[in-house]
Amino acid sequence: YHKKDLPEPIVTPQNGVEITYTNHVKSIVDARCIQCHSSSGTGQFPFLATYQEVKAQADNGRILARAIDNNPSSMPPSIPLPQDIKDTLQFWLNQGALQ
Repeated sequence: YHKKDLPEPIVTPQNGVEITYTNHVKSIVDARCIQCHSSSGTGQFPFLATYQEVKAQADNGRILARAIDNNPSSMPPSIPLPQDIKDTLQFWLNQGALQ
């Protein structure tokens, strides 16, 4: 895939906007993670095909460590995440990783 083909959702927590997996994070995971982290992708673990799988990685700190804190992010390995994507993920984590 090419970077230009990927959606770049820009989300900021303005005016009490609730950042959720369904409305914001799923599109990021689908565009940037699922091609490797699913049984239909390259099969790399952990799988990130469902909210429960993504939430488990949020809860154990792996999303923060691998996708947000590393500069550049170590996930995905081929194309580092832009800051607006990292911010969206961070806002989601800060708000409790809601579905």
